[in-house]
Amino acid sequence: MSRPTNWCIRGVVGIGAIIICTLLLSCVSTTGTKTSMTNDELATIRKAAVVVETRYPLSVRMARDKMTNTGTIFFGLVGAAVEAGYKSSKDAEHEVAVGSALDFDPTKEHAGAFRDALMGVNVFPVVEIVQTEDRQALRTQGFDAVFKETIEEWGLRLCLGEDNVRVAFDVHMQLWSLQKDSILWERDELFIDGPCRPLKEFQDERDLLKTSLRSATQTLARKTANEIAFP
Repeated sequence: MSRPTNWCIRGVVGIGAIIICTLLLSCVSTTGTKTSMTNDELATIRKAAVVVETRYPLSVRMARDKMTNTGTIFFGLVGAAVEAGYKSSKDAEHEVAVGSALDFDPTKEHAGAFRDALMGVNVFPVVEIVQTEDRQALRTQGFDAVFKETIEEWGLRLCLGEDNVRVAFDVHMQLWSLQKDSILWERDELFIDGPCRPLKEFQDERDLLKTSLRSATQTLARKTANEIAFP
């Protein structure tokens, strides 16, 4: 009986470790430019495509960002896993509460904002939104480069040292040369914007979250366009 029991305990501990590691990794985001380009490379782009994708729904990181070590101290990895599961469940309830009536399509909003921002700094003569990142197809349409943004997480995050939240986008961005078939510019960005507010305000004021997300989207797009235009 002791051998199966030991295996069960090890299995539970292993699962707990996986859950904890996943949650810890999900909290870590690095902001910074990985690849920069020159003015000469920028000048070769006459027509650029913009494509945005995300696989994730609205996220509220409140309970998870307030994780304690209580479960670990008293019950080890199993206790930590239970606490992590509870926190994740609480955040899921918050997501339903603030997102049930939300009318915001992050891919559409971001694509439009990046197109307008890139056109606004006159970095490329032509900028168009596309629905594909197929490089060969884009080349045949006359595009020289494609700007791709992947939204890894979007929604609300806990403010540092407070019980309030504000808007955040965790994104990965690339500018890919279709002529050289290589990355010209690449950046990870954890973009946090707007004032810290009680979560209840986002629940009670129907349009507050939408307008906050839209404002952050436009600010992020302008910031990114300026970085690309002035390397």
